[in-house]
Amino acid sequence: MRLERALPALEVPHDVKVYPEAGHGFMNDHDLADQTFLLVALAKLSGTRYHEPSAADARRRIVSFFERHLA
Repeated sequence: MRLERALPALEVPHDVKVYPEAGHGFMNDHDLADQTFLLVALAKLSGTRYHEPSAADARRRIVSFFERHLA
């Protein structure tokens, strides 16, 4: 992946992971009742859906990264 090669070359702290089993918007676990018709329609058309295992891992990694680099 180009990003994985570019960031170290630029000495940018990073933690990049691709979740092949999860699609776009995999962290969006919003209640359908809180979404407008347009957002629901766009999610269906784009295949956007929540993927709990990937979202849990991504959230853990984000918090860890922020703790290391923003503390």
